[in-house]
Amino acid sequence: MVNRTKHTYGVQIYDFIKDICVICPNCSAKAIVKTGEFHKLKYNEYEVKVVCTACGFNQTLEHVSPRIDKKQKRGNILIFGAPVDPFFHLPVWFSTSFEGETLWAYNTEHLDFLAEHIGSKLRERNNFSFNVKSIGARLPKWMTSANNREDLLKAIHKLKLK
Repeated sequence: MVNRTKHTYGVQIYDFIKDICVICPNCSAKAIVKTGEFHKLKYNEYEVKVVCTACGFNQTLEHVSPRIDKKQKRGNILIFGAPVDPFFHLPVWFSTSFEGETLWAYNTEHLDFLAEHIGSKLRERNNFSFNVKSIGARLPKWMTSANNREDLLKAIHKLKLK
């Protein structure tokens, strides 16, 4: 367990949008959503693809029909901050139930971040006080509560072994 963190309020969810581990829609094994350089906010739908090494499932985002909603005139709807990948909307591999809530992460780097932030007894903002888009500022109370710290860290450890 880390006693303090100084940088977790400067990290955004977009920093983890690379090699997202998902459940393969074909065989339910672990598949990877390759996102190119999206984590650098360079988005190219031709580079985004999902690949499963277990069954060979392979699909690029350009071959997925756009998901249109009433407010959006065209294109794909990207979902961030949910237990699905933002592009194909496949369930993430690293997901478990925790006291009626869902604990999830895009990849092991995301799990490591959550373990560091949740495990810290002192979370310093260090000039990030107004960064409301950071993960540290957006985590729900049940995740940041000291009462749940040990159990959450055990759940994260189990997810890493999955």
